[in-house]
Amino acid sequence: MNLASSRADAVRPPIPTAILASGNGSNLAAVIEAANRGDLPLDVRIVISNNAGARAIERAANAGVEAQVLAFDPQREDRDAYAKRLAAAIKERSVELVLLLGWMHVLAPAFLRAGFTGVLNLHPAYLPEDPKADTVEFPDGVRTPAFRGAHALRDALAAGVPCTGASLIQITADVDRGPVLARMPMPLTSGEDEASALERLHVVERDVVRTGILRWMKAQGKRR
Repeated sequence: MNLASSRADAVRPPIPTAILASGNGSNLAAVIEAANRGDLPLDVRIVISNNAGARAIERAANAGVEAQVLAFDPQREDRDAYAKRLAAAIKERSVELVLLLGWMHVLAPAFLRAGFTGVLNLHPAYLPEDPKADTVEFPDGVRTPAFRGAHALRDALAAGVPCTGASLIQITADVDRGPVLARMPMPLTSGEDEASALERLHVVERDVVRTGILRWMKAQGKRR
């Protein structure tokens, strides 16, 4: 990178960002803290949860970030209508980047058509770089199934595989099959329960999220 482009990156304003989270929100808190420190050039404008009991809402409020609960009620709306309602709430804040950090709801295609510059999802598994592949090879040569879906860590433990990991991907209409921005492996211990594995995985996820966001931003800069 030359000096001129380096200076341009330094003065580029933070990217208006929304975070969607359904649970504890530890990765959400890490991203907000990194943004406040200037380690991630993000302007986190809103946090939305589909779960009124999510600690993510409390974490956002404690950090001074606007937080809302927008729950999906299948008795009152279909998935497409919910996606449009969710996108509209985010669009009101002029958001460009949407981060799904522990978001436990598959977004309908209408959300992806809303015009956000990026919609990125943190997935608790080491996903293959080929989105069509159903197996993945780890750096040490070990191959396992590509664990997709809502319970990827639980499924990996149940399968008895020696390792798992985390990935940050770009969302597409094919669930958990978007382009991989960053991924990192994590070994599993025989007999380890889900809670202890998840605690270790959160540390891996923070590095994956930061690396993936910066790579996405670098790619966006090249397109401008």
